[in-house]
Amino acid sequence: MQKVFVMDAENKPLLPCHPARARKLLDSGKAELIQVLPFSIRLKRKVDNPAGSFKAGIDDGARHVGVAILNDKTNEVVFKGQIDLRQDVKLLMEKRSRYRRVRRYRKTRHRKPRFDNRTGSKLAPSLRCRKDSTLRFIADMQKRLNIISVTIEEVSFNHAKNHYGKHFSQVEVGKLYLRERLAGLGLEVETTRGWITKQYRATMGLSKKHSNDAIAIVACGEEVKVSSKEWLIKPRRSKEWEKNPTKKCSEKEGFRHYDIVKASHRSKGEVMGSIRSLKEKAITIRTTFSDNFAVSYRKTKLLQRPRGLIFTHC
Repeated sequence: MQKVFVMDAENKPLLPCHPARARKLLDSGKAELIQVLPFSIRLKRKVDNPAGSFKAGIDDGARHVGVAILNDKTNEVVFKGQIDLRQDVKLLMEKRSRYRRVRRYRKTRHRKPRFDNRTGSKLAPSLRCRKDSTLRFIADMQKRLNIISVTIEEVSFNHAKNHYGKHFSQVEVGKLYLRERLAGLGLEVETTRGWITKQYRATMGLSKKHSNDAIAIVACGEEVKVSSKEWLIKPRRSKEWEKNPTKKCSEKEGFRHYDIVKASHRSKGEVMGSIRSLKEKAITIRTTFSDNFAVSYRKTKLLQRPRGLIFTHC
């Protein structure tokens, strides 16, 4: 059973409620729907003293990030899932660099070369994009839950073996960047180690999965009640290439790229996913079992038009 996230009229996060209670609030007109995935409602009245506080666990990685959010009073996991990080940033940066270099060789109009243009952060763009995706998720969930602390799995790096110097490691620099930005969100940041997470997960009898690692991190090996489905989160690109030659159209038959849809398929049954492309006779969507699954326009229903993060069920 997945809990429903609730906010008051001033958008202050409240305690999640049972789906049946949310249905009664919507039917009686005391609340309004603000998001389908994850299901979130807003009350039409103000709550003076909101109750509830939550802790988040982050199993940070290079390709996938496990996340879990725990009610620290009831030991109930109200959200768990996995963030799939982008892996194309480095390639896109190299491609852009090659385009600019070729323009200079042709002696046409071009921008002057820059050698120290990372004024805001010295992180590599690919690494910063991964950490910012985690920060985007935490900031988004703070709108629905009163998150007060975050626990991150730390790493041990052998500098002497890798000859990277005493204070340099991309992994450690990225972790430091993430911790500082989380503290900037007003959260108490704690750290743990991978071997401790493994012990906690074994004690709790959980399988090896990124979201289960996050549960073990935030619960510290204690018995918990899981009231959440498995979620898959994909960060949507903030900048879109409007003149992309492969992008034939931005909207077709009422559907747009990244829309969350539900489709009926002859062999898979009900399929839910995010739109990847709008072809002539079919829509291709991203699902948990395929990144390019074709479905019919006629048998597809729009559920939600996401703005930043794309939430889907696993």
